Amino acid sequence: MNLTTILLIAAAIVYVLIRRLTGEPFDVRHLVVPPVLLIALGGYQVSHTLQSGLSHAVRDGVVLGAGAVLAVAGGIVRGLTVRVFVRQGSLWYRYTAWTVVVWVAVIGVRFAESSAGLALGADTAAVAAALPLMLGLSLLGEATVIARRGIATGVPFATNVRAARRAARHDLISS
Repeated sequence: MNLTTILLIAAAIVYVLIRRLTGEPFDVRHLVVPPVLLIALGGYQVSHTLQSGLSHAVRDGVVLGAGAVLAVAGGIVRGLTVRVFVRQGSLWYRYTAWTVVVWVAVIGVRFAESSAGLALGADTAAVAAALPLMLGLSLLGEATVIARRGIATGVPFATNVRAARRAARHDLISS
C-alpha cells in the first residue's frame, strides 16, 4: 500500500468522524455505500498481493479472516455507541464520545492484529493491502447495528438529506 492510499483512507476516516460527530440524517446510502466501496477496493488490493503457494495462502487467509472477524466485531460495538434520534420528523444519528473511544480501540486492535499476523509469517503486502477491506467491514458492522436500531424506531429515514441538513442548520441559527 502506498502513501497516497494511506492518506486517502485517513482522510476518509476523519471525514466520517467529523460528519457523524455533528450528526447526520439517517440515509441508507451514507451508511452502506462507503463500506461497500472500501470492501471492494480492499478485496481488489488483497487479490493482487496474494502469493502462490498453499501454505502461504492458508496463513494469509487465516490472518485476514481473523482480521475480518475483529473488524466486524469492532464495528458492531461501535454501532452500539451511536446515538439514534428524531429531528424534525426524520431519523438522525450521531457519534458520541464513546464512539470515538471505540474507534481508537478498533484501530489499536487492527495494528496488534497486523503485527501478530506478520509475526506468524503472513505476507506483508497482503496485510497492508487489507486496510481498506477491514475498514469497510468495520463500517458495515456499524451500519448494520445503526440501521437495525433506526428501523426499530418506526420513524422514517431522511428522504432529502440536503433539505434535512439545511433545516437543522436553520433551527440551530434561530435557537
